[in-house]
Order: sequence, then C-alpha cells, then structure tokens
Amino acid sequence: MSDSSPTTVHVPILRDAIVDALVEPLLARKEPAWIVDCTFGGGGHTSAFLEKLPKHHGVIGVDRDEGALIRGKTRLAADFAGGRLKLLHARFGDLDPETLAPHLDGRPVLGILADLGFSSDQLEDPERGISFLREGPLDMRLDRSEGESAYEYLRSASEKNLADMIYELGEEHHSRRIARFIVEARAKGELPATTTALASLVERAVPGAARGGRIHAATRTFQALRIHVNQELRELDQLLDRVILGLAVTGRAAIISFHSLEDRRVKQKFRSDPAFEEFTRKPIEADEAELAANPRARSAKLRIATRISG
Repeated sequence: MSDSSPTTVHVPILRDAIVDALVEPLLARKEPAWIVDCTFGGGGHTSAFLEKLPKHHGVIGVDRDEGALIRGKTRLAADFAGGRLKLLHARFGDLDPETLAPHLDGRPVLGILADLGFSSDQLEDPERGISFLREGPLDMRLDRSEGESAYEYLRSASEKNLADMIYELGEEHHSRRIARFIVEARAKGELPATTTALASLVERAVPGAARGGRIHAATRTFQALRIHVNQELRELDQLLDRVILGLAVTGRAAIISFHSLEDRRVKQKFRSDPAFEEFTRKPIEADEAELAANPRARSAKLRIATRISG
C-alpha cells in the first residue's frame, strides 16, 4: 500500500471497550478537551472517538509513520478541516506535557490511547519488511527517514549482541544458534536482504523439534528485530514515565500491548504509581466474536487506568 493511498485495511482492536472507557469522562463536560491517540495508524480508534464525542471535544492523532497521517488527513478530512482533529508526525514517546502543550490550545487532555501493535496497513505493505509472510526488503522501520534498517543492523552486529538481542526482545530460546547462522551467512556474503530469506534462514537454524508449532519459527526473531529497530520499549518507557503525566485528573489512559515485555511494564506502572488507579484489575481481551473477525487481536491485552491525583 502506498503512503498516498487514503484507504486502510486496519481493523481497530478492542475498539468499543476503549471508546467507552475514554469517552465517558468527557460526555458531561462542557469545557472542550482532547483525547490523544498516540498511535493513529489506520485512524480506526480516532474515527470512533470523533463519532461518539460531543462536538466541542477533539482528538489529536500522533504517528511516526507519515504515510498513516497522510491517509488519515484524507479519510477524516471534515474533522481535520473543522479543527476537531489534529495530526502530529512524531514519536509518541517524545510527547511529554511540555512538547504537547503548544498543540492543546489551552485545553486539557482527558484521554490517552496507545496501541503498541503494528497496523495492518504496515504489516500488509511488503516494502516495509515488517512481516515475513510477504517478500520485501529487510527494513522494519516505522519511520523510514530515520535510524538503521534491520538489514543494516544485521550487517554490523556482533554475534553476541545479536544473540542477546534476540533472546531479550524476542524471548527466543534458540537465539545463539540463530545468531550464529546469521553471522556465518554474513561471512559468506550471503546475509539475507529480504524478509522471506531471513525467515528461511531462521527456520533452518532452529532445531527440528522446535519447528512446526503454533507459531512460525521466525516469529520471535522478527519480533525482536522490530522492537530493536523501532526502539519500542524505550518509547513505551517514555510514554509511561512522561507522556501520561499530561493527563488531567479524572482522565484515563488506555494501552494495548501484544507481548509480555510490554504488558509487564504497563501493569507495573498502573499498579505502582499513586497518581493512577486501575480501571480494571485484569487486562481486557478480545472476545470470540472479535477474534473470529480479526485474528490479529488474539494476543492483545488492554489495560486502562484513571488519573486520580495531580
């Protein structure tokens, strides 16, 4: 999918639970306020917010993928032109209260959403090289104007650093074999430059007994590379340490995570910070109907917290 296309194939995960929780504090409020969608993506959550919010409230959509914002500006043109929607090209981890303030027009933020997964638009775009299900260059960057690609990283990383990264970020028990296979291929001038070639190499590296399970043998390695290339855990830590501090009291933060590394961080923050109170004790997960319609929701865990003090 090209960046200029106004269409989206992304289906927002846990949309109703998120919209109900974040919109509720604003329904009776007469003074204008904002919801900040830190991961605008296909605009599905933002669109639902705008439909349910009273007209004097608005949404600020943030994404480091400029193509997502271009599509959103076209798809939600009326709200954008009318000022109910603002779109910011930025890393959400950089949106501390001070940097966000110039965009608020003096209005408080009473909702923050962060969906930590990749949108279907990104996964389905082979040029991004995020998914090994489609042949594409080994890139993986959300913002291709900055940082090194996955291929560039594999071209220079030491075997030890590569193994440690795959183990820590992918929780892959065969990380050392995979790292050795990659480095040996590199030494022969055969370092994979495409998604499918890397997936094939990783599959060969994993012992036969570990292949053919519920998930593909390359899944955890690809997860680790995506997290590393996009600095996803650093972004999440900054979101939890700084960005959600921009919430006004009674405002709510909703965060969707997709693996244990993320979920543990979110749970610890919401339970340990006295300024926040968990909205639900257990994470909200997709029901059978949503899973049937959108299998990518299977690993999603939604945690919501209310800001109870300044």
